Amino acid sequence: MAAPKEPVWNIDPHTRAKHAILRRYLQAWMPILARGRFPEVMYFDGFAGPGRYSDGEEGSPIIALRAARNQHIGPEVKLRFVFIEKNSSRADNLKKTIKNFDIPENFRIEIGHGEEFEEAFNRILLSYGAKGLPPTFAFVDPFGWSGVPFSIIKKIMQYQHCEVLINFMYEEVNRFIGHQDQVNNFDRFFGTRKWQAGIRLSRANERSRFFHNIYLGQLRKGANARFARSFQMRNQNDAVDYYLFHATNHIRGLARMKEAMWKVDESGEFSFSDATDPDQLVLFEKEPRYEILRNQILRRFTGRVASVGEVEEFVLAETAFRERHYKVQVLKPLELAARPIIEPVGSPPNRKRGTYGDRSLRLRFRSILP
Repeated sequence: MAAPKEPVWNIDPHTRAKHAILRRYLQAWMPILARGRFPEVMYFDGFAGPGRYSDGEEGSPIIALRAARNQHIGPEVKLRFVFIEKNSSRADNLKKTIKNFDIPENFRIEIGHGEEFEEAFNRILLSYGAKGLPPTFAFVDPFGWSGVPFSIIKKIMQYQHCEVLINFMYEEVNRFIGHQDQVNNFDRFFGTRKWQAGIRLSRANERSRFFHNIYLGQLRKGANARFARSFQMRNQNDAVDYYLFHATNHIRGLARMKEAMWKVDESGEFSFSDATDPDQLVLFEKEPRYEILRNQILRRFTGRVASVGEVEEFVLAETAFRERHYKVQVLKPLELAARPIIEPVGSPPNRKRGTYGDRSLRLRFRSILP
């Protein structure tokens, strides 16, 4: 989607889907951080927009404010909201929209305009001095790629309790990535020159996967994010519109993002999938395909002994699935089968078969597959 020229515009289905994910995630993220005894928590929106769309739909700043207010976070936690919108008319609209919002006393709201995402972030970072950023969630949702240097993503992720959700506008990137006048912009966007090898690729799937992998690799190795996953949105023509990249240093944050993704409502106008593994795209459907998860678990653990906790971390960190998907639908049938594939090791005598509430319970995965 090209950047609209008017201050306020109609929301599209893809944006509604992104906002549904953002809303669900912030509803979980903010109270978790508030209970972490941090004196301050920050939400940073690098491309905030006008606050509402022409049909009245809430934009990301209002979604963030409402998510925080509805969690009834105590006054001892200061919540800082930084909304950056370069376009002055849109920023004015955002200010008017927020004026009508009931703002708790512990909310500090800043609306910046006339400056780029990079400039604004560096200014905010400088304001914290040597102590660095507080726990921060950065939502990076540009219309294209210009003005989103990877160096800023790297700066955010160097802090333990910070994370990012990035909208990688693949359709726009793909359209302009071969233009000679954009080489420097793409060098900065990817944080590496490796992307240039993808220009020669002609097959659509191969090309999109190449640029996706470059960016995901940068999050994991360039920004040293402990957990980084990507989510793909395809349109009605089954073409990739964009990727959402989420990076965090805490497995609990990863768990909450997956929960948000699996709850995305399907309208028929788009489809979401976990795109992290190029060989195993998993659609987010109302009924997960448990046979895929079963095969992934068996491939990893067959012939080994692993704790329930180890299995859960594998599911969260290295598959598309949630922590709630593996116990009843995968482990239980494997244990209760006529020829069990897994068996507990040294379990307490009062344990009920097919239950896995104890994360320290060790399971032996037999070498003979069904």
